[in-house]
Amino acid sequence: MLNNIILISLVIILILVFYAKYIKREPVVKLGSYGILIVLTNSMEPTIQENEFIIIKESEQYELNDIVTYMDLDGMLITHRIFQIDESSFLAKGDNNSIVDGNMDIERIQGKVIYHSKALGIFVLDYLKIVLMAYLVFVFVIYGVAKFRKEATNEIQEK
Repeated sequence: MLNNIILISLVIILILVFYAKYIKREPVVKLGSYGILIVLTNSMEPTIQENEFIIIKESEQYELNDIVTYMDLDGMLITHRIFQIDESSFLAKGDNNSIVDGNMDIERIQGKVIYHSKALGIFVLDYLKIVLMAYLVFVFVIYGVAKFRKEATNEIQEK
């Protein structure tokens, strides 16, 4: 029973992610002011490691040393620590980087990191791959069965 609830929840999450990313073209999938992401690089180590699951929250105000996710000028999502900030712009840098990111407008910030988990990141990446593959296999099997039944029905009707 619990496995079914988890599976259904993950499929719903996948559908919502697909809708937000590919239909609405949103940079971050959010529920209200909260968003979930997986950090793909080691630029924030040791604080946040590669493949960690993070939850971000939009805020009215960001402060020095906040770890934020923002969209850079190339449209990439970056999760780094605010190094310098004023009323309209900020500088950020990864804890594991020696180079400070370029000056960015505050409006580019998608949210502040409020939670991160390596274990959850590995679970989500591995489990979602399995769920996605199972879902794709299921869709192809259903399609194949439906096509076979239609062809068989057409063949019977022709005779």
